[in-house]
Amino acid sequence: MATSYFKREKESVLCARSWATEVYSANGGPEPDICELLVSEVATNAVLHGEGSEYRVTVWGDHSIEVWDASPKEPQRRYADEEETCGRGLELLEALAPNYTVSAEVGGKSVRFTPKGW
Repeated sequence: MATSYFKREKESVLCARSWATEVYSANGGPEPDICELLVSEVATNAVLHGEGSEYRVTVWGDHSIEVWDASPKEPQRRYADEEETCGRGLELLEALAPNYTVSAEVGGKSVRFTPKGW
């Protein structure tokens, strides 16, 4: 298991994505591109809709990844049209990590997923 904290600002998403993908790949995680995409989506959600000054990313030994932020509000599904550049995070999780979980808890929530291996 490896954990890192990132400031809850847009510029941190690239760092979170790169860090998680590097750790995930170093531990033999399959499909690092899917890891990279999903971390980017979930970290962006933490930045845009979360609370607090930072969010946490954990890469677990079973190749699952968890993103935690201080907002207890669970992600809401949006239906984005073809022209929109956001609103597809849950769709992507359902397609690429179908067993993802969202856990709301006192002090925040976590989204945990395992990228689907092909």
